[in-house]
Amino acid sequence: MKLYLLRVCQSKKLYPCIAHVFAIEHYKPLELGEDDFSKKLMYFYKYGNDFDFFLRNIIDLYNLRFKEDSIRFDYITLYPTREKGKVNPIMEKLVKEVSKQINIPYKQLIRRNRNINPNHELKKFEERAKNVEGSMDILEDVEGKNIIIFDNTSTTGISLIDVTNLLIEKGANNVVCICLGLSYKYRESDWDDLNKTLKYSRIKDMCKSPFISQEKREKWKKEQQGC
Repeated sequence: MKLYLLRVCQSKKLYPCIAHVFAIEHYKPLELGEDDFSKKLMYFYKYGNDFDFFLRNIIDLYNLRFKEDSIRFDYITLYPTREKGKVNPIMEKLVKEVSKQINIPYKQLIRRNRNINPNHELKKFEERAKNVEGSMDILEDVEGKNIIIFDNTSTTGISLIDVTNLLIEKGANNVVCICLGLSYKYRESDWDDLNKTLKYSRIKDMCKSPFISQEKREKWKKEQQGC
């Protein structure tokens, strides 16, 4: 069984809350030597190719981590593009189909209120944080709600940290992020060995920081092998 990936993103200096970001696989930009998954992801985002592949993997990831969990999610929503008021129509189609299959309402809770620069072109974490700062509006009351945010990719995680903190600031209870691909650059810090029976509520309690001791990692690897 595929275990999928988890990246725990945090910036204590800028944001109080961490973001848990799950994904199907790592992706590489062209300059790092694009692989098959990266090509598939690029053509999906642009043209909608391999729709069933991404749908199937997202549903499998949801069933593995969230379906039987103690946390019940109220809404799924889509992270906007960098252009004011826009979402990617192919991602929107995917999220709507995911919504139907997992029986969680899709509601566009977040909106870009101004154009921003492409984050991947900015070199420093602080520059990326400044780029997205104040660029999102929450469109509905999220008090006490549990929310899943979908995005196509995550590089440093700053965009998803920012929106996670904004939703929690507005009263959301639990926020989790699901991406199609995580940047290959930070793969050393990602989890790809979580116990296959481990649910999100347990992950949330245990992974409260990106800096998990090697001892804990080895313990969880042994738990996985014992399944």
